[in-house]
Parts: sequence; structure tokens; C-alpha cells
Amino acid sequence: MNIRVLVCCEDAILGAGMRALLDQQPDITVIGNTTGAESAAAAARQEPDVLVIVSPSLTVEHKRELAALSADTKVVLIAKAENAPRSIEALRVGVQAVLTPGSSADELVHVLRTVSVGGAIVLPEEARSSLHHLPDEGPSASATCLVAALTPRESEVIVLLAQGKSNAEIAEKMSVSTATVRSHVHHLLRKLGVGTRAQAVAVAYESGLISALGRNSIPPDPVD
Repeated sequence: MNIRVLVCCEDAILGAGMRALLDQQPDITVIGNTTGAESAAAAARQEPDVLVIVSPSLTVEHKRELAALSADTKVVLIAKAENAPRSIEALRVGVQAVLTPGSSADELVHVLRTVSVGGAIVLPEEARSSLHHLPDEGPSASATCLVAALTPRESEVIVLLAQGKSNAEIAEKMSVSTATVRSHVHHLLRKLGVGTRAQAVAVAYESGLISALGRNSIPPDPVD
């Protein structure tokens, strides 16, 4: 599978460097570079598999623009994310992955491949670390209700989604078929009242559901 990537970056040198890096990968093709103001038109015209947005072209504050772009293609946002809430906001509007400028080249390539095949969710290490070490104030009422509403399998799936697992990876982990995983994800979205996997993960963190299910069970995954 060839992954067609469109880069949205205001810095010409940075954009050229990213293109040179990604073009070294046999399964990734950079089909162009655009800017924040032109990103919507460029994405509609070129139909990339993944749109990589480098802040400040667009930031978490550009919620309307990010939501519109995420509705049409998978979006990876590279931006400073020193705290968990900012990353969660990006997931809320449909962004599939949030990385920081300090992420390695291997991490970026891994994320592009993961997002392109499974729509998995990836959070920056800084944000995930802060989420795992938030003061434990006990599960909220909403988290308790959500835990009660989910089946054991659905609870396992939301934890794995929060780890950034694809359907195939979840299926292997749970020893079930990908069709069964898709069914669990469908039921999760309905019960959480959201439309995308990214929004499901955002709600799971915001409500305290992940904490209630056991925050320590979600360590950051190593990059292949």
C-alpha cells in the first residue's frame, strides 16, 4: 500500500526536509506541500490518505478548520502539546494523531503507517505521561456510569484504542476477528455518544473512564 501524504507547513525549509525524509520510505509518497490558508482546497483537490499539519499553519485553536479537514481525510497534527487537555481538544475535533516537533523521524513514519491503515489514535508522549500521572481523585459519577454501561470486551477495546491500536492489532490482542472488533467499536461510539474513534478516546479521558478502568494499564507503546 502506498500512503499519499500532503504536508501543510508554513516553513519552506521544514516542509522540504519533511518531504525528503518521507520520500525515503518505499510506501510513502509526499504529493505536495500547502499552507494553512490553502489546506482545505489542496486536500479536496489532491485527496491525500493523510494530511500532516505542522503548527503554526493550524493549531489546536483552529477547531473549525481542523474539524472540516478531519471530516475528509486523516489528520496528523505536529504541535507543541505540553499538557493533556490540548491534545484531547485535537482528538475531540477529529484529529487522528498529535505529535510534537521533538518526535523522531521513526515516530512520524510509524504514526503515518498506523493512521493510514487503522485510524488509530496517537497522543504525544508528553501528554500521555501527564494523563497517566494525573492526581487520582477517584472515578467521577459519569465514569462510573460509563463503566457500568460497557461490557468487559468494550472496556478492553476502549483501553486499547487509547493506546493507539488499530483494529487488526486489537483483534490480535483479544484473539478475535477484526469484524468483532469493528462491532465493539461501533457499540462504543454509540454508548459514548460520539461519531469517531478519536472522539471516543477524548471522552474516555475527559470523563475519567480511562482512570476508572485502570490508568496504569495504559503505558506508552514503543515505536517499532
